[in-house]
Amino acid sequence: MYFSDGRGMNISETCGISSLVNFRQPRSSNNSVLYGRIVNGKKSEKGAWPWQVSLQVLHPRIGLITHWCGAVLIHPFWIITAAHCIHKYNSVDIFNLPLPALWTAVLGEWDRGVEEKTESRVPIEEIKVHRGFNNYQNDIALMRLSRVARGVGVVCLEGGLESVRVCTATGWGRTLEAGPMAPTLRQARIPLHDNQLCKNKYGPSVHIHEGHICAGKLDGSTGACVGDSGGPLQCSRRDGRWFLAGITSFGSGCAKIGYPDVYTRLSYYLPWIYEEINK
Repeated sequence: MYFSDGRGMNISETCGISSLVNFRQPRSSNNSVLYGRIVNGKKSEKGAWPWQVSLQVLHPRIGLITHWCGAVLIHPFWIITAAHCIHKYNSVDIFNLPLPALWTAVLGEWDRGVEEKTESRVPIEEIKVHRGFNNYQNDIALMRLSRVARGVGVVCLEGGLESVRVCTATGWGRTLEAGPMAPTLRQARIPLHDNQLCKNKYGPSVHIHEGHICAGKLDGSTGACVGDSGGPLQCSRRDGRWFLAGITSFGSGCAKIGYPDVYTRLSYYLPWIYEEINK
């Protein structure tokens, strides 16, 4: 689908380019050396994931939270994240904060503890939480930036998972379940599974359907943790460019043995994304 950046340029022609990471699909998933983990994981190279965003929120009671969730730049004016980062389905939760004025997107971030002159802090102008969000169903939200993103890359939205066995998740989430947030952006190469595995693991607690992706090592060596929510599950296309396959949604904790993580499947929500942005 033609997806303009608002200046007449077709984003599909320039998206998904990383100057530091270039994997081509399909790749073998049998070599354990490929797998890092965000929990106690592997530090990424600076600039490897130019579409990765850190979300800051100014909480009315707590104050400024310098990293609350991840997000992904999909358009020079739009980022995408998990709906549960913004609006908890439990209405008494103190993190029901669907007010744009409270949020800031940090673009070009890598080491959160150092001012590297590559960061750009852009206020959020508009928030669109999927109207069907509830209990990790339709766990997706769009945020419109108050000004155009510059100096960073946009991830591709379209790409097939048919021949993809392994993708990469990134984030600044906790490196240990009870530890602090990671200072530098971390990455993990994780395998994809049939959704039936997650249906068996999570049972009736969360309804797993075609809008989800089941992914992650089952031996506890790979997993997302607190702070990784809303970040990207990105996969390499045959041409070497990266597309956004999923958004980190939920798991059993932080790399719990026997339990994969669950991501919001982007391809399932592409009609909604295009409809909302093209409005």
